Amino acid sequence: MRRSILTLALAALALGGCATTSLQTPAGFAAQPDDDHYEYRASDGEGVVLAVRREKNQPRGDLRFWTSALDVKLRQAGYQALSLEEVASADGIEGRQIRYALPFEGRELSFWVTLFVTSKRVVIVEAGGDSELFDAKTEAVEQAIASLTVG
Repeated sequence: MRRSILTLALAALALGGCATTSLQTPAGFAAQPDDDHYEYRASDGEGVVLAVRREKNQPRGDLRFWTSALDVKLRQAGYQALSLEEVASADGIEGRQIRYALPFEGRELSFWVTLFVTSKRVVIVEAGGDSELFDAKTEAVEQAIASLTVG
């Protein structure tokens, strides 16, 4: 059962449904063409990435459930949680953001996962890159995430 829940939590990272979300692309970033995995994806010239995924809320869970399920999976993959923040989308949906660090090939990567949950869907905003480069862009990334409309 635990494995099934974690598998389903990862499935939340896949695109689903028909409604759209929107996000303002930060200055210095370029939006990428749509693909099968992301509803929105943008990157800057230094490899910092911002992306949005959406999935049906199945199994039906609340914000606490989805935050916990994804946090467990990321920690098992070696991500080190640094902080948990309460956030809100531009259209007033409450969310949670967990900020992680991941050692990788002698460097440290920063990775933020921000979740918004409605009765019908889970919206996941991912942001990350080499910590040295990402840290200089945190304000722009925070503003972009705050501009998200869940729809």
